[in-house]
Amino acid sequence: MKTTESVCLADVIELMLDAVCVVDRLGHFVFVNKAFERIFGYRANEVIGKPMLDLVFHEDRENTLQTVETLLTGEPKPCFENRWIRKDGQVVHVLWSARWSEEHQVRIAVAHDITERKQMEERLQHMAGHDPLTGLPNRALLLDRIQTALTLTRRDQTHLSLLFIDIDGFKHINDNYGHFVGDALLHKIAQRLRSCVRESDTVGRLGGDEFLVMLNRIRMLDDALMIAEKIRAELEQPFELESLHLCIAPSIGIANYPDSGEDYQQLIHNADQAMYRAKNAGGNQIAVF
Repeated sequence: MKTTESVCLADVIELMLDAVCVVDRLGHFVFVNKAFERIFGYRANEVIGKPMLDLVFHEDRENTLQTVETLLTGEPKPCFENRWIRKDGQVVHVLWSARWSEEHQVRIAVAHDITERKQMEERLQHMAGHDPLTGLPNRALLLDRIQTALTLTRRDQTHLSLLFIDIDGFKHINDNYGHFVGDALLHKIAQRLRSCVRESDTVGRLGGDEFLVMLNRIRMLDDALMIAEKIRAELEQPFELESLHLCIAPSIGIANYPDSGEDYQQLIHNADQAMYRAKNAGGNQIAVF
C-alpha cells in the first residue's frame, strides 16, 4: 500500500509541466511522466525499454553521448541543450537538467521545451543579418562572410571574386512609379541574382540598388566573367510587375583575390571602382579592376 508521502510525490511528478525521464545505464527508458507525451508525442508504453538515443536528433547524438559519459562520472549537467525528434517528425529544442544516481544505477533528467525561444532567437538573428525587403544578407552579414571566406581562401590557396552590381535605370523607375514599384522590382532583382549563382556563393544587398555577389573558389577570372555575364543577361530581360513592363540593366565591377586586393576592404573598394568604370562607359557592361 502506498504511503501518503509517496502518492503526493508521484502526483507532483505527473503534474509537472516539464518532462521527467529516468534512463538506465544502457540508455533505455525506465520511466517518463505525462509531460513527456505532451512535449515529445510518445506515451510511456511506447518508449519504456526503448533506447533514449533513438529520439535524439541525429546531428546531436555524438554530443549527447559525450554528455552521458560525463554524467556517468558523477558530474551533474544542470544546463545541457540538444534536439529531439517528436513522434510527428518535428524537431524539439530541449534544455536538460540531468544527473546520475550511482545508488540506483539510473540517470534522472528533467526536460524543458525551449523550441519557441530558439525559433524566436533564430528569427531575430535572421533579421539582424538580412535585408528586410529582399531577404538577402545585409552589409554586416556580407562583410562577415567575405572575411570568413578570405580566411579559407588563403588557407586553401584558392581564388575569390566579388561582383559589385549597380542597377542602371532604377532611379528613373523609382521616381516615376513610386517606391512600392521600386521595392517590388528590387525583390525580383534579388530573386534573379540568386538564380545565377551557386549555393556556395553569397548574394547580398549593400543598400539602395547596389548588390554584392561573392563567388567562392573561383578557378580563374574567366569563371567570374562568365557568371557576371549570366547576371548581366538575366537582369537585362524585362520585368513584368502587374501591368508594367520594366527594363533595367546592370553595371558590374569585378575584383579578384589576390590580384585585386589582399583584404575585404580593398576588394570591395576595387570592385566598386570597376563598377563605376562600367557605368561611365554607358552601363549594361562588365569591368574588371
